[in-house]
Amino acid sequence: MIATTIVALATVFVAYEALPDRAFAADDFQWLLNVRDRSLQMIIVRAFDASAESHFYRPLVWLLLWGQWQLFSFDASAFHRVSLALHVINAALVSWLAYRIVRSRTSIALVVGFTATMLVTALHPAPFEAVVWVSAQSELLAALFLLLTLHCWWSASLSDERSLSRLIWSVVAAVLLMLALLTKESAIIGLPLIVLLEWEAARMIRRRMALMPLILPLLATAVYLTAALDVASRNYLVRESGYGVGAQLVLNPLRSLGLIVAPLPGVEYGRAAWLPIAGAGAALAGIMALAIVWRYGKGVASLLAGVLALIITLAPTAPFASAPDSRYLYLPVMVVALIAGGWSATLVDWVVSAESRKHTRIVRLSIGGVAIVVALAFGLLAINETRGREVRFAAGARPGEELRLFAAAQCADERPDRMLVVEPPIAAPHVEAIIRLSCGANPHTMVIGMGDVERELRPNTLIVVFDGGFPHLLTRTSS
Repeated sequence: MIATTIVALATVFVAYEALPDRAFAADDFQWLLNVRDRSLQMIIVRAFDASAESHFYRPLVWLLLWGQWQLFSFDASAFHRVSLALHVINAALVSWLAYRIVRSRTSIALVVGFTATMLVTALHPAPFEAVVWVSAQSELLAALFLLLTLHCWWSASLSDERSLSRLIWSVVAAVLLMLALLTKESAIIGLPLIVLLEWEAARMIRRRMALMPLILPLLATAVYLTAALDVASRNYLVRESGYGVGAQLVLNPLRSLGLIVAPLPGVEYGRAAWLPIAGAGAALAGIMALAIVWRYGKGVASLLAGVLALIITLAPTAPFASAPDSRYLYLPVMVVALIAGGWSATLVDWVVSAESRKHTRIVRLSIGGVAIVVALAFGLLAINETRGREVRFAAGARPGEELRLFAAAQCADERPDRMLVVEPPIAAPHVEAIIRLSCGANPHTMVIGMGDVERELRPNTLIVVFDGGFPHLLTRTSS
């Protein structure tokens, strides 16, 4: 298992080999601008002030990015290494969770289940954006806290209901759940996941499901909601119908499921029309698997728990008016990895039990060989697709970094009073953040169309145009 962990996590650095050389992208510049000039005291006050938020309430993300800014400044490679570290820790935690909760009669089955969970989590290309985008570190950190929450709750569930050990583990789990909630609002799914885990533990040790300990995570969730709902009432995406009720409540989870089961080149942003159909096919296959297990074998409750966990983790993608971004698939892929690990272990158990004991050594060697071949095939395909997606993401993000370097060079020579950026391939808020990061509060920045250039000319004004993703000086008026 140690060797498996080392090999599996090493492949992450192969898949994301080019990531440390990549620049910041999009929202990264706004986050850096927000944390750049604040002291620790200022950032704590700002981060936890719900009245100052009009988008989401994520105070721990403020602290995470502020800490990295203090350490790394504009060194994007260091930020990316933090993302990779969080990702490999999460992969290790989820595979360890599989090892703890998957029931098996043989050690080789546990190792195969552990390996399958590790590989799917570490290398699945669907949630690549969570790893390659600095602004998506919220997904990684929230997943870390949620996984620690589930580990602590599993330890609590296996303890006597009235023991001190149960109380301590439950309190720690509730604290970790609160940390997850303060990192990302989608961590609200932590409470139903805890309920499922409690149910699974009660079945394993054959006792009634304990309800009283659930009060602690319920209180943590309720406390968080008082602040989060206040912020949500001011969310501009809600006011502009970025979220809503409609067909997307079904189509988006199916589309997300399609992205997971069919991570083909060029579909990473979920716009392909066939993705909901692929998701529906996967959902139908899951229903059929439940029916088959119910009719012919054991383990239907565990499979049902896995299916419910997948539905719960896909739920946050449902309200989006547009196709959900790939970073929101980080937690669903972990659930798929757990299901894959459980099924792999069950399959190996079945193969071993079907053979006589005198052939066990041969069977084990055969299973090990097949597992290695399957792991290599999956690993190679996943690495290839992940690298392709990372390259495409980096190409789309490059104009932002080029503008930052260009603006810094222009302001170093002689700072203009105004900087007009003509039809950039970057969103206007990102343009403004980039220039403020590079030049300070002055120059005054505007994003305009080509037809507005002459009207906006003033003394000491710099006009920037883009050609092939690179900024160029169109003209500069005298002071």
